[in-house]
Amino acid sequence: MKICALRLTMGPLPIALGALVLGIPQWALAGEEIERTLEMPADGLVSVENIAGKVEFETWDRAEAEIRGEAGQSVEEVLIEATPNGVQVRVINRKGEQRTDGTDLKLRIPVGASVEAETVSADVSLEGGRGERIILRAVSGDLQVKADPQRVELKTVSGDVEFRGAAKRSNVETVSGEITLAGLAGEVSANTVSGDVTLEAGEVSVGRFEAVSGELTLTLSLSDDGRLACDSMSGDINLSLPSSQQAGFLAQSFSGSLRSDFGESVKVSRGPGVMLEHQVGENAAKVRLQSFSGDISIRRR
Repeated sequence: MKICALRLTMGPLPIALGALVLGIPQWALAGEEIERTLEMPADGLVSVENIAGKVEFETWDRAEAEIRGEAGQSVEEVLIEATPNGVQVRVINRKGEQRTDGTDLKLRIPVGASVEAETVSADVSLEGGRGERIILRAVSGDLQVKADPQRVELKTVSGDVEFRGAAKRSNVETVSGEITLAGLAGEVSANTVSGDVTLEAGEVSVGRFEAVSGELTLTLSLSDDGRLACDSMSGDINLSLPSSQQAGFLAQSFSGSLRSDFGESVKVSRGPGVMLEHQVGENAAKVRLQSFSGDISIRRR
């Protein structure tokens, strides 16, 4: 059963009826301009699902979500509705459609709102958020975020990921894309297959970084009881730490070189490779680095 949107240009009666059905889903069809504004909690959740095109988030100091854009020609409908704790936007394409036209969405949301977005080939960008969490997932889209949430989760397959801001907990994953991170602290995790990871962070309590053929370039400090683990198959690992950093270091490269300002590496007595095992200071921090065929560099700054 189709739900037809009420037209607000026919006089006061439709407007009154529209007020009575507040909370009923609103719809936009293929090719239609989208322009909706819904009230929501200032710290609520904005959820978006889109197949192709792009999704852009900006923030403002209003307890409202404004959604603008144009539905693609392959769209069955764009569902916009208020939820118990926020707003949901879903772009639904026609079944069996051979070609998927992109739907571009621009949203202005409360600065304290959380965000969850899922796309296939749509890029997602967000600027200015300070909500509890930002969770963005894409298949071939790029993810670009400049925000200060409590927690951030960014995952894409063939897209690039860029985050600038602050977060106490972060998890970033891509397969063939590049990862660029700046400003993170606390618990930080980043994984890639063939892309590089570049990180400029504050004090990290738990850090986990993995790459297959990508390079890890990490600048950070480790808390007194922190843990840092880096694993790479054929990519290099470049770690920069404060000159005053204290920690127990364990590093090994099987067929690459190992250079460190925190102790000297030695050849492994049995089998190929070089290893570093060294303690600096007396705190409980631990640094573990391992690469199969890549080089490892640990530098003071």
